[in-house]
Amino acid sequence: MKQYLAKALAAAGLVLGFSAAAQEVDSVIKKLQASNTITVGYRETLLPTSYLGDDKKPTGYAIDMCLRIIDEVKTELKLPQIKINYVPVNIQNRQALVANGTVDLECGGTVNTFARNKQVDFSPVSYVAASQMLVLKSSRISKFDDLNGKIVAIATGGSSEPELKHIIAANKLNVRIVNVDDHAAGLIAVESRRVDAYFNDNAAFFSLIKQSKNPSALVVVGPEYGYSPQGFMVPKNNPAFLWIVTHAMGKMFKSGEAEKIFDKWFKPFGVQIGPKLRAAWETFSYPE
Repeated sequence: MKQYLAKALAAAGLVLGFSAAAQEVDSVIKKLQASNTITVGYRETLLPTSYLGDDKKPTGYAIDMCLRIIDEVKTELKLPQIKINYVPVNIQNRQALVANGTVDLECGGTVNTFARNKQVDFSPVSYVAASQMLVLKSSRISKFDDLNGKIVAIATGGSSEPELKHIIAANKLNVRIVNVDDHAAGLIAVESRRVDAYFNDNAAFFSLIKQSKNPSALVVVGPEYGYSPQGFMVPKNNPAFLWIVTHAMGKMFKSGEAEKIFDKWFKPFGVQIGPKLRAAWETFSYPE
């Protein structure tokens, strides 16, 4: 029994160092030690969270946080020269690319759900979003009841569809749902009046309004629905790597660095840290 327990603890990275654990379990760390390269998944248009900047390089709130995580990886593994290989991901492929090991750290805006945890693991909460509606001001839609008899777009593969169906059932609404491939398609559907509203987590709306041909014509409406805690996905069975990610973020939460990064990217949109996000950060502010 003692021998079995020692092996189990070592596999989890609790007794042996990261190097030994990596040989048995932690494939991400094993790859890092062999190649000095980490593969980071990013979103191309999810401003201000994760997107391509004017210089065509990944940037944004999530990217800044992930760079701090990678600094922690360098320190913990004593690998000062880690190269970052950026790979674009989207709503449809992001989870699969992490699950199959193509992406080591997905730095976008993915909602942590129990269903997704079957295939991937998540970092602590990086951002808390809630679902709302993006509409044209001229639509006169301001609440969920106004959707009765209307057409609403949702992104395929996201977490918004079951939420919208629950709203429709709870409020006994007659709504036709139209699936779109991504957020950009949702914006086009609203602007072209093919749909009356785009229902999604409000974190996506910042970039959509900025991309719009006529930003002043758009408005975010409706009560905030649900609790959508976002985090960074990592492949399953990587306990030591996940520990480094969690430790790095906990240090950012405690030092105030996370708040500075948030203000840098969200204050220009008039957004402040909400009570749910602050509570999530405090939850992961473990003592050393």
